[in-house]
Amino acid sequence: MNNFHELLQKQIHTHLTVDCIKTPSFTNFFQAVNETYSNFEKEKKILRNTFNERKNEYELAYQKLKTELDQKKESIKNLDKSLQELDTSYEGIKNKGDNDDMFLISNYLKKKISKGKKIKKNFSRNIELLKTLLSNLQSSILVENENQKPIFTNQLYCNTFLLFYQPETVVNSGLSNLSEVSGDLFKNPVSFKNRIKKIIENRVIVTNELLETVDNRFLERDYIPIFINSEHKGHLWKYTDVTQRIKTQNLLEQSEIRSNLIMNSSLHSIINVNSHGKIIFWNSQAEIIFGWKKEDVLGKNLSKTIFSNQDIDFHVNAIEKYLETGDISALNKQIELSALNRFGEEFPIEIAVIPIKQGDEIFFCSFIQDISERKNSELSLKHQEEKYRNIIANVNLGLIEIDTNDIIRYVNHTFVLMSGYEIEELLGKKTTDFFDFGKDFDVMKSRVNVKNKTVSELFQFPITNKSGELRWWAISRALNFDDNGKLVGSIETHLDITNQKQLEIELENEKTKAENASIAKEAFLANMSHEIRTPLNAIIGFLRELQKREHTELQQKYLENSSIASKHLLAVINNILDISKIESGEMPIENRDFVFENSLKNVITVLKTKAEQKGLTLSTTISNKIHKVLIGDTLKIEQILFNLIGNALKFTHKGQVAIDCEVVFDDIFSQKLRISISDTGIGMDKIFLDSIFKKFSQEDKAITRKFGGTGLGMAITKELIVLLNGEIEVESEKNEGTTIHINLNLKKGDSKNLKNLQIGKKLIQIDNLSILLVEDNEMNRIVAQNSLSDFNCKVTEAENGMEALKILKKETFDVILMDIQMPDMDGIETTKIIRDKLKLTTPIIALTANAFKTEIDKCQNAGMNDYVTKPFDDLILIKTIARHTINKTKTASKTDNSVANQLYNLHSLHTMSRGNKDFVTRMVTIFVEQIVASLAIIDKAIIGNNFNELGRLMHKIKPSVENLAIVSIVPDIKYLEKATELNYNDKDQIIIVYSRVKKTLEEVIFQLQKNELNL
Repeated sequence: MNNFHELLQKQIHTHLTVDCIKTPSFTNFFQAVNETYSNFEKEKKILRNTFNERKNEYELAYQKLKTELDQKKESIKNLDKSLQELDTSYEGIKNKGDNDDMFLISNYLKKKISKGKKIKKNFSRNIELLKTLLSNLQSSILVENENQKPIFTNQLYCNTFLLFYQPETVVNSGLSNLSEVSGDLFKNPVSFKNRIKKIIENRVIVTNELLETVDNRFLERDYIPIFINSEHKGHLWKYTDVTQRIKTQNLLEQSEIRSNLIMNSSLHSIINVNSHGKIIFWNSQAEIIFGWKKEDVLGKNLSKTIFSNQDIDFHVNAIEKYLETGDISALNKQIELSALNRFGEEFPIEIAVIPIKQGDEIFFCSFIQDISERKNSELSLKHQEEKYRNIIANVNLGLIEIDTNDIIRYVNHTFVLMSGYEIEELLGKKTTDFFDFGKDFDVMKSRVNVKNKTVSELFQFPITNKSGELRWWAISRALNFDDNGKLVGSIETHLDITNQKQLEIELENEKTKAENASIAKEAFLANMSHEIRTPLNAIIGFLRELQKREHTELQQKYLENSSIASKHLLAVINNILDISKIESGEMPIENRDFVFENSLKNVITVLKTKAEQKGLTLSTTISNKIHKVLIGDTLKIEQILFNLIGNALKFTHKGQVAIDCEVVFDDIFSQKLRISISDTGIGMDKIFLDSIFKKFSQEDKAITRKFGGTGLGMAITKELIVLLNGEIEVESEKNEGTTIHINLNLKKGDSKNLKNLQIGKKLIQIDNLSILLVEDNEMNRIVAQNSLSDFNCKVTEAENGMEALKILKKETFDVILMDIQMPDMDGIETTKIIRDKLKLTTPIIALTANAFKTEIDKCQNAGMNDYVTKPFDDLILIKTIARHTINKTKTASKTDNSVANQLYNLHSLHTMSRGNKDFVTRMVTIFVEQIVASLAIIDKAIIGNNFNELGRLMHKIKPSVENLAIVSIVPDIKYLEKATELNYNDKDQIIIVYSRVKKTLEEVIFQLQKNELNL
């Protein structure tokens, strides 16, 4: 109990007994009450402390409020004083007021603020109106403050100066110097920026400055400096797009300039006058015609200035009549008048006056032309016409004019003399009525009937004149049209060519004789070639076989001399035949890829032994600039070099023979080679140099006896060089030596073909081939057998064509060697039967002693694949056989089987393309399209018997066929090309030949589409 609160103890002892106090249940109660008393005391203590703290706070707040009140009173006092200083009316308001200062000031400020808000509202509205106005202006607006920072811009300014922002973004962006930054949009931006700086520096209004942008727009710039109370506060820039106005203005200026240029460039004088007849325009041509400058006549009366007295009234009356009545009968038409120039000289003019209304004003435009020259020309033409009428009447040409019905309307005197008829007999008649055209009457009649289809023509006819004399006339006809272009007939001139025709007939007879002589010559040479070459083939062949065996030294010497003699005889025959071929144009040129160095080595290899035997030095120098692969006829180049180097060795006893090869011209497509052959031999007199290339020409007989030769070598060499489009030059000194220069222009070949050219050097093998040898000469059969036996070939012999056909019906062979001239059945006829009847495709190689082109063409046309001339060289025969057997098989194994029967060759196209495959494909495509279209037209032409069209189309496709080397049908195309010269009776033959050509071309198209176009 003693631990209880003293007030609780006092209450317990006062109101409770000792027993109650000692009762346990009361003890718990007392405990609870005691805790309440304790808590109350604690809270009371806290409240006392809190009160003291709040008291202290209130005292501090009071002091602070008292201080603030004093400060406010001081502020009010200062504000009151300031208001009195700012507003003199405030003192009166203060004196009238009954309230304290604070209330008075409050009311005063309230009124002022309210009034300020109204002013601000009005100002804001005005600002918005101004912004709206500037935003909607059709000009770009930029307003800057005095620091060149934007305070306003419109959308058009952003669009114009490529600012990809809204105007508000630009104003709030903090950007500056926008007026200068935009300078890069203008031409000469440096000048633009410098001008901006100058304008801002001057602060003076600028208007209508024209600027051009880099994208060819035109902007007009205005500038206004902004001053407030004489203090500079900013800049206003305005840019207006005036591009369309400038363009329109330029067009108007150009139009005006163009109009003036046109009028001043006119060949007519153009003079404009007003309604009073005063000159208001005077062009350059008027100055030239009349002599007055524009400045001298403007404002003067036109009629009194340029017209002669008799024509003044006409011009004045015409204008006055129009002004009074509107009648233009005297205007708007060409009138010839007399005019005067500055010097008073009168001359004729042609004038047309055109009235022109422009608004309420009328003026007259006069087009004037000086016709002095025309008048003089007309007068001259009149004299000329009279002159030529006299010439036509007396010219040495018979002239007639006929109408569309072939009725004679005019004849000159010469025609009267030529025909023997009088003018009265001829006029009104037809030429075909009284002239006897003999057997050509129908032709002449047909020419008359088609005259309206032919512009002009020239033809010759035999004419029987009135006296019955036969004369030849050359008749030229030209169509005659009137001034409106309507055909009214024709004009014919006739020339008596009887004497010329007689001369022509004589020349034709001589030509026939010459052609017959040429044919006889060729037949003689062919026969001679056959009769000599056939036994010579056996001689050379047997000598060749003998040389393969062992002999005594003396026998070997005899064999060598015999071989040299036989080859010399062969060379003489070849030279004679070469000359004959060249003269008849039968020397073909073959352009193929070749290596020049290899060709030269081939020649040197053959002649090197001869040089060594004579103790001569044979040297060659070849420029490394020579293209690796060239295009040309390598065999003829080797023949030329062989002749020239061989001659040099022949005529040189000691010293050397040097061959120098260099490039003298080089471009992307070709090279010009200069080959020089120099020797230290006997040389020549300069007098002989002029005749060195003549046939059978040598310097003197002693040289012929000493060195031998026919005198044909140099002639053939030059002809071959000319065929190759080359040149040859000779320099020589007697007993000093000779230098011969050859210039050859050769196209560059494809270096990719170098490997192909090297492959040809490999050893040729034709072992185990089965060969049919058709040869009537037993010795030649033995020679061929001996040559082929070295290659283990199985050779079957036939003495003539009949025997060969019997064998071919039973056996098959890899190749056939066919002699041409044989008894019973020759090689040509035999080959045709093999191809046409037996239908065999076995390669056939002709063995011919006739090397003429006509003979070779016969072989190819008959169906032979190749030829070898007698006497043949072993290597040439073997190569030819290999080309059509072994090599052909190898090629076929590497490519498609169809290539073995390929009817075309793209070698020429590949050469022209220089490796461009697209070019070859394009050319092949064009060929296919051309042939397909042409064949369709030819079919219709043959059905309609239109042989002219057939010949024209064959002539058209022939170059394409030759370019693709479709050699099998070239002769047939040449035949069909001359279809216009064939008779109608030849139609069956034409159809047969055309069917063969068409079948081949269709097969070629199929092969091209499959092999080249991949269709």
